[in-house]
Amino acid sequence: MGTTTQSTITFEDFYRSRAPALHRYATVVAGHSLADDACQDAWLRMWRAWGSADDERLDAWARQVVRNCCIDRRQARGEQANPSVDTPAPGPEPDELVVRRAEAIALGEHVRRLPDHLRDVLWAREMLGLSYAEIAATLEIPIGTVMSRLHSARRKLARKLVG
Repeated sequence: MGTTTQSTITFEDFYRSRAPALHRYATVVAGHSLADDACQDAWLRMWRAWGSADDERLDAWARQVVRNCCIDRRQARGEQANPSVDTPAPGPEPDELVVRRAEAIALGEHVRRLPDHLRDVLWAREMLGLSYAEIAATLEIPIGTVMSRLHSARRKLARKLVG
């Protein structure tokens, strides 16, 4: 991925700043049961390749490595993805918490049922807040495909939520 250069950020600093978000991403792609092992594999791969990635694309590169490790773990286990969606933080009122939790569970079930290619794009945009360009770089697809998949994912989700 790019020419070999000396990175301006140390691996340790990169790990400290990115590990929580990448673990959440792994949980979405591989599910709770595989996320820890997939992340461990990914960080080892990144450590071994540190300095070979383009400094301008470290985040996209890291997400791609994590995603590939998740896919490897799922395939090794012969499983399909079964990601989870975090429930919202508790509200001040108990009844509000119950309603939010029920909504989050329902939404999570609908998101889980999306095809992998749509769910990956939707999660990256809505939960990770990545730009279209960042998603395209992470998934190695054109920006137009990102926009198309995001549109499809939102439409499918909206139909499920309204119906």
